[in-house]
Amino acid sequence: MKLFRLYIILFLLISFSPISAQFVSDVKKTEMTVRNDRAKIYFQLLNRAHNPQIIDIRTPQEYASGHLKGAVLINYYRQDFVRNIKKAGFDKLRPIFIYCRSGHRSARAIPIFEKLGFRHIVNMVYGINEWNHLHLPIKKGLPKKINKNTP
Repeated sequence: MKLFRLYIILFLLISFSPISAQFVSDVKKTEMTVRNDRAKIYFQLLNRAHNPQIIDIRTPQEYASGHLKGAVLINYYRQDFVRNIKKAGFDKLRPIFIYCRSGHRSARAIPIFEKLGFRHIVNMVYGINEWNHLHLPIKKGLPKKINKNTP
């Protein structure tokens, strides 16, 4: 019994040491996560995130019909889709929220974001269709400033 207590104490000391904490922190920085969430959970995650990075990968016409507040339009169907993601200058260590109309394009885009080095990807699985069905908030219209490569 004393030996068991000794192991527990050693385990706790090692687990909570600064070296261990730094290791856990480093692992979290390099670990890749992909979340596929329904609109309600996606909405909750966005509300908890500080200054979220959101990418709408639909066409400009779809974007104008209704998009999430703060979403950057990067059209998935354009040949320069990858280049436009790179040019947007998103922080690859912070979560990136992606969505499309129904979830198909964003699901196909996940490997692209992974290949570009994004560490935490959050995808809305049924897209803005489900978002609208739940009457969650949207903005209408095109972005104030459209990059010539966006449309």
